[in-house]
Amino acid sequence: MENSRRKFLKIASHALGGTLAAGVVAPLVGLAVHPLMKETVYGTEDFIAIGKVDDFPVGVPKKATITSSKVDAWNIFDGLVMGSVWVIRKDDNSLNVFSVNCPHLGCGINWGEDVKQFLCPCHEGVFDINGKKVSGPAPRDLYSFETKIENNNILIKFVSFT
Repeated sequence: MENSRRKFLKIASHALGGTLAAGVVAPLVGLAVHPLMKETVYGTEDFIAIGKVDDFPVGVPKKATITSSKVDAWNIFDGLVMGSVWVIRKDDNSLNVFSVNCPHLGCGINWGEDVKQFLCPCHEGVFDINGKKVSGPAPRDLYSFETKIENNNILIKFVSFT
């Protein structure tokens, strides 16, 4: 009788301890496995609206800030600033959209209104209004983005260049 009672208490205490341990370990396993089973970072749509066509004057480069939403696991970021671009609207309403970063070392480029060219202040890179390299150490022309117009809204396929 004494041996069976001791055996029962031993089994019961192990079962209770196992249940309590499972209650602690299960959420930790779920926390580790959840990101592997689900896409946890999404948002930053393929095409992002940057404004109305009429917001951009013809032939004058205008800087636009790119904002989007992003979901990262359980966090939601609305109005997340993704970067900036230079937008040039042409007479036929077609667009040139360029990165604000120089393709040499990523310095921010500015529009030189007096010389009608994009200028990189870091290493004196110069680009024309079509994004073509004029002079300087940059290995290529300015990075450009795919664009489309829907319902008078300008949409770009934004990619962050590093």
